[in-house]
Amino acid sequence: MNFNYSFPAVRGYQAQKEFFSLMCPLDILSKLFMFYNNEIPEDYRAQRILNEKRIPEIRDYILNNPSDYVFSSITASMDGEYNFTPYNKNEDIGTLVISMNSYLLINDGQHRKAAIDEALKENPKLKTETISVVLFVDQGLKKSQQMFSDLNRHAVNVSSSLSILYNHRDPNIELTKIYLKGNQKLHKYIDQSSSSLAQKSNKMFLLSIFHKAFIISIGNNNCESDNHNVHSAYQYWDALCENFIEWSTILNSQVTPYHSRQVSVATYGIVLEALGLIGYDLYVFNSCDYLSYTKNLNQIDWAKTNRSDWLNRCIQPSGTISKSTKMVRLTYIKIKDLIGLELTDQDKKIEAQFRKENNYAN
Repeated sequence: MNFNYSFPAVRGYQAQKEFFSLMCPLDILSKLFMFYNNEIPEDYRAQRILNEKRIPEIRDYILNNPSDYVFSSITASMDGEYNFTPYNKNEDIGTLVISMNSYLLINDGQHRKAAIDEALKENPKLKTETISVVLFVDQGLKKSQQMFSDLNRHAVNVSSSLSILYNHRDPNIELTKIYLKGNQKLHKYIDQSSSSLAQKSNKMFLLSIFHKAFIISIGNNNCESDNHNVHSAYQYWDALCENFIEWSTILNSQVTPYHSRQVSVATYGIVLEALGLIGYDLYVFNSCDYLSYTKNLNQIDWAKTNRSDWLNRCIQPSGTISKSTKMVRLTYIKIKDLIGLELTDQDKKIEAQFRKENNYAN
């Protein structure tokens, strides 16, 4: 038997069948494992179609973080000749030798593999690094399809908030974290792990939504070097927390977030994002006048029953709060108007179209 690839490996058993865990050099990974052609019908594949759009992001993650990137194991199956030779002292630790004629298929991790292929083209020095591979013995197409289903059945996507909390690479995320560490009252009411707020949650906002609004107030750019802009954003959010009664009563434990959500739109994500846009406007056009404009927010009727201001902006005709890019913009325009900020020509155009669509009197 003519073998080509030899790996130190650990043998284990699942469902009374042997499998192997091994360390595979990245350049060997590129040569050893294959994908199905995307033109093969789904019934005859055992993995999802490769999404080409995902590959550059993963590739760049490797190339931009050569000293601290990390990948979980790739899961694959092999159909062909192999031989496992145990070491003397432990029958489950040894050398796995795989025939060059074996057919090896990635069941989970094909996008990581494709990104590694691309990264190796730009940085060949990566070829000696390794990734762990869990290798099962192939038992046919039906079994491989079931394996793919089983591997993904219990997968749960990490919430955006938790992903942001654990992200220490993005300078914009660090700006948000630094701000929240300095504003402990608000930090206390930020949910840092959930994907949505429970109905009776004692939190005001998800971290993911607050981060988006905060970065909008800076200008959506990497503003690490723009200290003046960042400082202005910090002042703006501090002023909101202090002067905006709908928020300050919660932060001072006079009203619960749950009670506020029952009667007001002020603590919903759509208003938060709109206030992020307001913050950027204040920086650009009225950078020294945060105090008066944040106090003007208290002149607005934030009640859900105030349909004249909020209907079809942040409240649907059914009474539910809805959030879309268009509705955020419409809510932002209304808030600007109500607190005395001048509307831009684009704002006026959007507002005129809104009023026409909703049969408002001029």
